[in-house]
Amino acid sequence: MGRIERCMQPAVAGRGIPCRLLWPMRWGSAAVAILALAAGSLAWGQAAVAPPSPPAAREADERAIREAATKYQQALERGDAKMLADLWTADGDIVDEQGQVTKGRETAAGALPTGDPATRPVVHFSETSLRFLTPDVAIEDGTVEVTPPGSSTPVKGMFTATWVRQDASWRIAGLRESRLATDAGTSRLADLEWMVGDWTVADNAAAQDAAAGPPIEVSVRWNATRTFLLRDMKIAKDGSPATHITQRIGWDPLARQVRSWMFSADGSLGEGVWTRDGDAWIARTSSVLPDGSQMSALNIYVYDGRDRCTWRSFHTHVGGEHLPPVNMTMVRKPGSGGK
Repeated sequence: MGRIERCMQPAVAGRGIPCRLLWPMRWGSAAVAILALAAGSLAWGQAAVAPPSPPAAREADERAIREAATKYQQALERGDAKMLADLWTADGDIVDEQGQVTKGRETAAGALPTGDPATRPVVHFSETSLRFLTPDVAIEDGTVEVTPPGSSTPVKGMFTATWVRQDASWRIAGLRESRLATDAGTSRLADLEWMVGDWTVADNAAAQDAAAGPPIEVSVRWNATRTFLLRDMKIAKDGSPATHITQRIGWDPLARQVRSWMFSADGSLGEGVWTRDGDAWIARTSSVLPDGSQMSALNIYVYDGRDRCTWRSFHTHVGGEHLPPVNMTMVRKPGSGGK
């Protein structure tokens, strides 16, 4: 699998509510979403009020919007970018919470994955409402959860979509989105929950004899508030006391990264930055040893989805020398938890 893209595509809720686009953008502080949609000479702030539609006509319009939403969903499921684009007005736009403006029709036509459905995000809508400003303009508000391809962590947001009647059809004229606050602990670290449990670790090059036993024992658990993963390692040494290392893995809200902090019983300490790349988690770490020398390493973890993980460590710098890479296998002990 390739690098995870934070590109979230349009979808439609199964009950007929249209799915909004969470297009490539940086979630940040909420921006003010301003809707200035014109319907003839009527605009926001004018005193004129359009006459209300008869109840039967209003119900027919609601059904028509839901039918447009169904077409939107069908186009998404088939990867039909042309149909998606046709459901936007020619000048429809998307404004993210950073204030970045993109054309809705062009973005829909160019950003929808048309290959494997697994490359598309999973979208869930809730708390949606539809109200009519005029007989030809409707506003939809709601909340949305988007799970990007290859991830189990949804991104939560709010949306406001503007539907307009154009050429006897209902189309999307505008979309405004903002992100909802999320649990900085569990949501950010959910993709690392597979680490929870007790593991034995063997150097694939050195431990040829299974009876010799693994040189490293690893135990991983959540802290009480599930904002950090606590990792304890015991490294056996021939003829010497074992080395104990503790590590905390958590979300750094200032750096906006998953980071780790390590402390060893021998006085070493270090920190790392964790990123996901397809099936692999990559931890770039730097440490200071008891004698003041420095070490940096690249650690790559590939979990098999069950109870085994390949752990490769490449020492990029150790004092003034470079050490050969280490290839290890982590095996979870039966009944010790984890996904």
